[in-house]
Amino acid sequence: MFPFISAITQVGGIIVDKITLTRRQVSTHVFVPVLFLFLFLLTAILFPFLGDISIKIFELRYLLIFLSMLLAAVIWNIFYYQGVQAEKVHEFELIVMFQPLLTILLATIFLSGEKNLQIEIAAIVAAIFLIVAHIKKAHLEITTASYKLILAVIFMSVELILIKILLDIISPVALYCIRTGVIFVFFFLLYKPQIRKVANHNTALILSSAVLGTTQMITKFYGFEQYGVIYTSLILIIAPILVYIVSTIFLHEKLKPRTIVSAIVILGCIVYATMAGR
Repeated sequence: MFPFISAITQVGGIIVDKITLTRRQVSTHVFVPVLFLFLFLLTAILFPFLGDISIKIFELRYLLIFLSMLLAAVIWNIFYYQGVQAEKVHEFELIVMFQPLLTILLATIFLSGEKNLQIEIAAIVAAIFLIVAHIKKAHLEITTASYKLILAVIFMSVELILIKILLDIISPVALYCIRTGVIFVFFFLLYKPQIRKVANHNTALILSSAVLGTTQMITKFYGFEQYGVIYTSLILIIAPILVYIVSTIFLHEKLKPRTIVSAIVILGCIVYATMAGR
């Protein structure tokens, strides 16, 4: 259930972020610090009830992993939101679609507890078909924004592997609360945003993004904890499929045959992996 909730809220978060950064033209120097402030506050509310940290967090190994996770998170957030604001929608989607595949491959290599050949194959096949569904005849134009998104995808995947390791000694809520708090302080000191000057309607949009983001990330972490990185990443691949469905219903966009085929294959891989994992 957790991975499915994460996938649904991911769709909403992407849409709200795009509206805020492009149509409302909110600067990333304002958007990112305010977003992380809200993310931290929302998670802090849950901390007394769901926060749990083992004393092992102070061991050198886990401290180094935790600091590496924070560094990776800061880097990919910088590049990601700059890319979201500057890159064309179809190119943004295509680059970001490589993230599940990269995460699955890294988990297969570095996480011994993820060794389930049937689920690994299903996840890789689904990730490849997701990419195929987004490839267009026009070649991807590699711009500065594209390079930033590629770096964001790499560091995002690395962070997820580190998070999986840390979940052995810290609960999802505690981990996300500390993570967002530290990142907020970093971006606040880096960008020095004038938060009071943010328009109320833009603040409402950022808060909406934070609610969706908090739900998405915490349920993703619980998915990692209960089902593993590979299976959870496989479920999250359905998020773009949900975007297609929404576009068809509300925007009356026509689905292309390869998109329909890819959707069927991806859903088939999810069903297969679910049955194989029992």
